[in-house]
Amino acid sequence: MRKNNPINVYLLTGFLGAGKTTLLNGLLQQSRDLRNIVIENEFGKVNIDASLVAAQIENIYELTSGCICCSLDNELLEVLGGILRLEEQPDQVFIETTGIADTGNIIGMFSIPDVKARFRLVSTVCVADAENVETRLEQVTEVGKQLSCADVIVLNKTKDLPLPEQLRLQALLENINPLAYITATADGQVTLADMQPQERRVPAPAMGPSADGAACVVPAEKTPHKINTVLFESPRPFDLQMLAFVLEMNFNVYTDQLYRIKGYVAVKDQPEKYLVQSTGNYLSIVPAGPWGDTLPSSTLVFIGKDLKSATIERILRPALK
Repeated sequence: MRKNNPINVYLLTGFLGAGKTTLLNGLLQQSRDLRNIVIENEFGKVNIDASLVAAQIENIYELTSGCICCSLDNELLEVLGGILRLEEQPDQVFIETTGIADTGNIIGMFSIPDVKARFRLVSTVCVADAENVETRLEQVTEVGKQLSCADVIVLNKTKDLPLPEQLRLQALLENINPLAYITATADGQVTLADMQPQERRVPAPAMGPSADGAACVVPAEKTPHKINTVLFESPRPFDLQMLAFVLEMNFNVYTDQLYRIKGYVAVKDQPEKYLVQSTGNYLSIVPAGPWGDTLPSSTLVFIGKDLKSATIERILRPALK
């Protein structure tokens, strides 16, 4: 039966051994009353509980041609199309990526109009192994990208971790991705409610825009893994077409450095605010309602590796009016 509402999708990421499948099993256990589909990038190498497969999963799709976040865009789109052709469509789809996946492009796929009309990417969840997440960050570039793109970060395997160390790691993860909701668990068990993205406030700048209307660009504290956040603020509106042009161009130029952009901007001659989101090769700039009591201004958060405040300001300056 065709559903009028979009099908909810959860994207599960995390490095090898972080606990993605344990998390997935727990979420399926909590979803017994719903029709669920699982899309696996490495089905033969994971261990979904057999009873859960029988009781809670309508279908499991295996993607085999490579990483679903790079070479498998077309195959994933074909799977999503196949789901829409099912006689009984699911309530939820869980996508579990490979441990070394670069998830930016798959997140962006769900902003394609035809996909967005039928599927709703509820949350991108990254599972981080508390025992070795810092080491992985230094060794594997994809780990930093996965954390940067997440709506929810699950700090897993905290059972033997002293509380001060757990708090230190949580602070580290928040520094990497100030937009994410962070939760901790000893054994990969979390509630489905915790997987819903919670609106995080954009970090407050250290100083406001100058009196002459110049932009304020604030770099976040750098860490050994070199992933950092740059906050851009300006009271000036953007030219919408030019903003889209400079962001798309520089995402292609700085592919290995610029992981994510999110924020609200004022647009010239437009009374409403616009939501800017970008991951991978996909950019979305859409109307987001009235400003209300808030004075129109532009605030963007850039997350990436070795980002420079001066570079961000240089990128955006041509689009400011």
